[in-house]
Amino acid sequence: LGGDRLSLSAAPARSAAGRGGRGGAVTVRAVTGPRETRLGSILTTLPQRLDLYFKVRRGRRFLWKAIAAFTGFYTANVISLTFGVLGINDVVAGAFCVGFSELVTRAYYRKATKPGLYFTLLNWFKIGLIYALTTDAFKLGS
Repeated sequence: LGGDRLSLSAAPARSAAGRGGRGGAVTVRAVTGPRETRLGSILTTLPQRLDLYFKVRRGRRFLWKAIAAFTGFYTANVISLTFGVLGINDVVAGAFCVGFSELVTRAYYRKATKPGLYFTLLNWFKIGLIYALTTDAFKLGS
């Protein structure tokens, strides 16, 4: 293969004595170059790929915000149902939800500049979480 890629070269190894030893032994050596691996290149270019994904069509940003909100809604229903049925650790689950909501709010609104896409999606997840917990409270009448 190319000199700057990973290549394997196989050459028969000769013994120092000439004809003795293993006559057909093969030595394999790896040659690495300045290029990075495929996984490394995918992980380093992932932020640029995601930005391009959302810049191509504006509707994708709205779609992912809705998906994040619905995922938060589903997560809140799972939390309220599992801890509500067991009747234990209700306070811990409530404290976890409030703490998560406060941390996301602080991280989202602290910056003077417009928050990035990741914080926006996390904020929409929080909105879905709080909305579901509020509707569950109204359903229970408390």
